[in-house]
Parts: sequence; C-alpha cells; structure tokens
Amino acid sequence: MSYSIYIGNTKMRPVEDNEYTTDYTRIMNGSLQYFEPIIEEIRRPDAPTFPNDEMTGNSNGRHPAYSAWGEFCRDTGLYGLFFDDFDGLMREHPGHAQLTREHWVIIHTALDTWRSSHPDATPGFEKFSWEREEPDVGYDAILARRVWLEWWVRWSLENCEHAGIYNY
Repeated sequence: MSYSIYIGNTKMRPVEDNEYTTDYTRIMNGSLQYFEPIIEEIRRPDAPTFPNDEMTGNSNGRHPAYSAWGEFCRDTGLYGLFFDDFDGLMREHPGHAQLTREHWVIIHTALDTWRSSHPDATPGFEKFSWEREEPDVGYDAILARRVWLEWWVRWSLENCEHAGIYNY
C-alpha cells in the first residue's frame, strides 16, 4: 500500500455519492451538495527529476509506500510536520491541508541541514532489480524526496491561489 501525495492548487470537486461525508458541504438549488478537495497532477519541465524515478518524473505527485514515507519523515525530522495529531499536513488519510510559508521554511531548513551533513550526496533512487545484478550507485533517496518536496511546496506557494497538499 502507498500514499498518493500531490502538492499544488487545491480545487473543490463535487461528489455525487450521497453517502459521502465530508466537512465541505453547500446548499445548491435547494439540496445539500458534498465537495472534496483535490489537487490534480501536473508536470513542469523545470521541476526536479532524479535517476530511477520514472513514476514521479517531473510531476507534483509522489507515491511512496506508507512505511517509506514514515521512515523518510522520521529520518529527516519532518515527522511532526506531517503526522502531528493536531496540525500535521498528513494527519488524516485521505486528507488535505493548506500550505504556508512556515511549512516551506521548515522543509527548506531540513533540506539545507541534510545537504550540509551529506555534502557528497547525489539525489536519486537505486535501480530496482529482482536479481540485484545492478550495483548500487550510491544515490540518496532521502535527498531526492527532500528536493522534490521543497521544490513543489515553494512552487505551490508562489504560483497557486490555494496552495495545498493532498494525500489519498
């Protein structure tokens, strides 16, 4: 199982299922209408890309395993930012949170700290092989995820009317 995490402009999409419950409702034409927040996948030619990361490429979406994202957040000191019970960006799953400049500062500082303590690190992912014939090159997956996260949060804050993060 994995998360699908998207960073970008939040839009509200109507939900047709009357059984659907959400905090986002509105009376329209005399009936209650349900909405869910959504961030659509986009690709930017100037977005960072990494070796052996064909699934993400230059898009605003990542699909890490639950355990991989949790470990990433613990290893990088970002666990509270994402999973704090009161105001974590991913405290609910599925869920949505608005992004702020303060979030970016925390992420940017964490990226700078990682780069300072790992000056020779190269962002990327090891090539997957069932046989493991390919030798590890020494890519730093934590650095790749940090660079991706910092870039998209900054881009979202600079370019989107409703900067947010959405996970499902």
